[in-house]
Amino acid sequence: MRQLALLAVLVTGQAAADPPATTTTTKPAADLAALLARTNAVAKVRGLPLKHAIPNEVVDKDELRARLVKQASEAKTIAQTTADALAFKRWGLIPLAMDYPQLLLDLLTEQIAGYYDPETKKLTLSKSAGDDPAWAEMVLAHELDHGLQDQSFDLHKFEDVPDTEGDSGVARHALVEGDGIALMIEVMLGRTHSPVPWSNPQAADMIGKAMSTPGNGDGLDKAPLVIRESMVFPYRAGLAFVAALRRRQAWTAVDAAFAHPPRSTEQIMHPERYVADDPPVPVKLGIPAALPGYAIASSTVWGELGFDLFLRSHHVDEAVASVAAAGWGGDRAIILTHDGDTAPEHAVGIVHLVWDSEADAIEATEAAARALDDTIVGGAAERSQTHTRWVGLDGRISWIERRGPSLVMVIGAPPSAANALAAELH
Repeated sequence: MRQLALLAVLVTGQAAADPPATTTTTKPAADLAALLARTNAVAKVRGLPLKHAIPNEVVDKDELRARLVKQASEAKTIAQTTADALAFKRWGLIPLAMDYPQLLLDLLTEQIAGYYDPETKKLTLSKSAGDDPAWAEMVLAHELDHGLQDQSFDLHKFEDVPDTEGDSGVARHALVEGDGIALMIEVMLGRTHSPVPWSNPQAADMIGKAMSTPGNGDGLDKAPLVIRESMVFPYRAGLAFVAALRRRQAWTAVDAAFAHPPRSTEQIMHPERYVADDPPVPVKLGIPAALPGYAIASSTVWGELGFDLFLRSHHVDEAVASVAAAGWGGDRAIILTHDGDTAPEHAVGIVHLVWDSEADAIEATEAAARALDDTIVGGAAERSQTHTRWVGLDGRISWIERRGPSLVMVIGAPPSAANALAAELH
């Protein structure tokens, strides 16, 4: 959210000359109260009915952090962040020593200026947001939109996707946040009687680039790529997706997307895939017979976004990673641990990916081999066009194998089980 003010400047092209109208009081709470009175105006722009008033409150940063700490201590949240941390570390996406839950808490405290909670149906704003009325107006428009979405589409139900379907959950969240960003911009443009820019495809691209531009060296800038991009993606790519729907249609096209949600980050990144209703291919992975005593500690879908971030996190050029990830068809990624040993370096990671064509799979395999060359401390023992095998300094075996449009990657298999596991996954 830190880039929203810049985004409004980029889109309007005239914000410096025609700033949005703001309240004149210097008291943050009073500013926010005055802005909240504009809920009906926001609802009118979005075209969703305000069925009832949206409860709201203003809290200071300490209270906001306390609430985030409480949410982080819930059993379901702990289980998910623990699984995510294990997977990220096993695939080399974050350092082994990183305190992932603490980093998330610090980033959220730093970045959040306000939020709408679909469970409590309440809008909460940080008192600091009122220090800048123009900034507060943008944040409020965005969060009020979430309240309107909830009243029409039931956000709690809409985003209630199983943790094992991570890519689908990210896609739905991108629709929610992209809607909020687009609505916020349209509200700001309406204040200056400026036209909506979505007929120009470059408008959303320009905003997306601004979102990806490093800020002021804050915690988000310093976070590992997978965390930074995962936090920004729903806003940046979600806006591009909504802008594509709004290019020639009214907000009703976005409403229809809530009734028929995007199924993957591929559909968010390539809206034409959503329009064509190109569904992801379901892929199953269970506990291999070759690994007795192991249990699944994490199971999810990487999606096009996840594979792209895996490659880029291991120094594959961004353009090369984008081409390699395109043509994604489906996947399943699991992390297996033995007898409760949750040390990432002792876990086994397996991902089975399916591509739209063999040509797509060949590009993905070449890029994945570069990424694993960067990931594994050791050397490649075997290398061919369809199969590469690494032996780590710890003796553990990793490999990639392509068969037609299908690709399997394994990292950290125990030497005693590697051959049997490779045969089972073949």
